[in-house]
Amino acid sequence: MTKTEQNAIIEMLTPILDSDDIELVDVETHRQTLRLLIYKPDGLSVKDCQAVNHIVQPILEVHDFLTGYTQLEIASPGVDRPLRTARDFQRNCGRTVRIEVASKSENAQEHYVQGIVVEVHPEKVFLEQTDGTRIPIEISQIHTAHIRLQW
Repeated sequence: MTKTEQNAIIEMLTPILDSDDIELVDVETHRQTLRLLIYKPDGLSVKDCQAVNHIVQPILEVHDFLTGYTQLEIASPGVDRPLRTARDFQRNCGRTVRIEVASKSENAQEHYVQGIVVEVHPEKVFLEQTDGTRIPIEISQIHTAHIRLQW
């Protein structure tokens, strides 16, 4: 699946799911499976996943997004899922994250930043490091980001 197809699915389904207070977090593919990862503020149940499947499957079929996939899977993103959007970071304000920042130039290497999410804007996330330094990071420059789980 191309990034364009993935974005088209997200743009098409987001308003439909938002009306039920469900967020489409990500679209993944694995072999013959198209997986939609969803989030619900008060927790996700099997019944919620079934309802989303019932709503989105006909839409995806009409738009030919299921061509080439034998299975549609609706699931929770899990606690260790990557953070991708401003909404993801907003939901995790106060938590420690580790971010791999993509370099703006072709020759420079990517680097990692870790800190507590203290502020989120539509295009930027601000991390506070252990020494109190506040670092702004453009969301478009984030290669990967994960919550640092405390066990």
